[in-house]
Amino acid sequence: MKKIIRLTLMLIGLTVACILMGCSSSSDPKLENVTLEKDDKYSCTFEDIEHEFVVSLPQESKNAPLIVMLHGAGDSAENFRLTSGFDDDALPKGYAVCYVSGTVNTKAGRNYRSWNYGRIEADYNDVGFIKALVNYLVDEYSLDEDHVFCAGFSNGGFMNFRLALEAQDTFLACVSVSGDLCKTLWDNRPEKNDVGMLAIYGELDEAVPKNLDDSAKTALDPAIEDVMDYMASSNGLEKQSESEIGDGSTICKYGTDSDKDIVWSVVVKEGKHGWPTEDLNSFSANELILEFFENWR
Repeated sequence: MKKIIRLTLMLIGLTVACILMGCSSSSDPKLENVTLEKDDKYSCTFEDIEHEFVVSLPQESKNAPLIVMLHGAGDSAENFRLTSGFDDDALPKGYAVCYVSGTVNTKAGRNYRSWNYGRIEADYNDVGFIKALVNYLVDEYSLDEDHVFCAGFSNGGFMNFRLALEAQDTFLACVSVSGDLCKTLWDNRPEKNDVGMLAIYGELDEAVPKNLDDSAKTALDPAIEDVMDYMASSNGLEKQSESEIGDGSTICKYGTDSDKDIVWSVVVKEGKHGWPTEDLNSFSANELILEFFENWR
């Protein structure tokens, strides 16, 4: 009997130690049925839902930092890889990049891929899927689990705000281009946060509620300016600088006197709902995102 008691206490001690050390449970959902479709494109399932992802690796991939890229509603991993041109800028800097396709939510009557960013669709677990995907990629390609980032456009940008709040154990920093934080998450936001955040949005972007044009007064979601103030204050940061970028756009950086800036907010001059490029906006979203992530390298 005493031996059984000792063994039980040992198991309890090991379990508590594992929890304190942040060990993942063997019961955590994992990717299944990972299959190479063609070139660098894979299919998989997570909790019986089908997904696709495309992997791009730098020349030296071992211990490479990882960037997860989330497309806008109706798009795909392959097309986002093509239209963003992100590989051309990220791979030479040593980053591994994974473009991911969202869920076709047939329960909501949709026939296109999108992300469950927290507003109404609680019937599929995209936060869990993305975290499981990161775990798979880190193990499969021997990537740096301590340097994992995410970026997304539009619906994928909305999803990045959710990840910044709900996947703090996975991502160092997230980027939202033409996205915002939905009201459901805003109303239940944590007091503390330690995920860096870069938001890029246009002055004329009708999808992003803003104080600057009073669009937030009639919007369901909070003003992006208030969201970014929260992202900074929840990280214990204050505004450090405001300067011009590109052709009249503005970048605000939040940080502390002793640390690098880890929350940035960019307002694109006369920008609409889009991914800024050098040709259209006199600055590149790709280059700015990579410059932001360099704060952690």
